[in-house]
Amino acid sequence: METPAPEVSDYELERGKPRPSLNRALIQRNLLLLNAGLGADYLVLPELSLALDVQKAVPDVSVFPRGALDLSAEQISVTVVPRTAIEILSPTQVIPELLEKAKRYFAAGVQSYWMAVPDLRAVAVFSELGKYQYFYNGQTLTDPATGAEIAISQLFD
Repeated sequence: METPAPEVSDYELERGKPRPSLNRALIQRNLLLLNAGLGADYLVLPELSLALDVQKAVPDVSVFPRGALDLSAEQISVTVVPRTAIEILSPTQVIPELLEKAKRYFAAGVQSYWMAVPDLRAVAVFSELGKYQYFYNGQTLTDPATGAEIAISQLFD
């Protein structure tokens, strides 16, 4: 007997990503603390719909240079490419899925891509596809594209 495929929610269809879990939500909240560490140079935003070329994407967190976005008018889908796109691996995702997202982000012009892996309490920071630094507990993550620094323990605790 064949097992039926899991039902895909409207949330997952709309965003092209799984529904958030508790740990993922906590890590996303902690990533937003980057805004304070980056000062006035960058704007750190959660779950922003991006229209990148012909593809749409909704990174868990996007980092834009301050002034890159027109904040005077509401936008449903932003066409400006973020400097950094951050994805958090959810319990229902696999790493190849996030690597495919990285490929699309870099093709659109993103300069760095972070893949947070909650079960390993680690983050891979890509400067290009296939080229990354791996940060884990006890280390401080540094992003070459923005200069952002955050202690890994701050993300996962």
